Amino acid sequence: MRILSIIISVAIISTITLWVDGNLYAVSINPRLGSAFGKLIEIEGRIVDDRDTHHRAHLGKKLISIQSADDHDLASPIVMELQVFTFTSVTIPKRGVWVRFRGYETGKFTGIPDEAFNDIPEVPSTDHHFESFFQITKKLKPSKPNQPLQLTGKSNSR
Repeated sequence: MRILSIIISVAIISTITLWVDGNLYAVSINPRLGSAFGKLIEIEGRIVDDRDTHHRAHLGKKLISIQSADDHDLASPIVMELQVFTFTSVTIPKRGVWVRFRGYETGKFTGIPDEAFNDIPEVPSTDHHFESFFQITKKLKPSKPNQPLQLTGKSNSR
């Protein structure tokens, strides 16, 4: 499989156009937080880990159970991985702490497509898919400290 071009448009729904082996494919990727990828927003929620989500894919990742985005309460919490720039002083608190961050939703493709195992030895992996994460630009003072933990929302794990 040969990819000749990738075109990404930043909007509420990002469309990625792939030219693969002479065929054109369009894939829509929806931001999970309701704002466009790359748009600065504020989120609030509790720091969680794999003990809370019970997903092996979350082992060792910095996660947040997001309860609100841009001061709007979510219908159900969204668990998302957090990323920080190494050149900032922003730190992610320990599990259980209620936090508020400014940043933006972004993501990447990860995993291995099944067809790749025709060329390489099979290894434990997830299928090829897009994963969202929240890139932190600033830690803010929480507006609703000490809220109860809710984990009924969906996460990125497969």
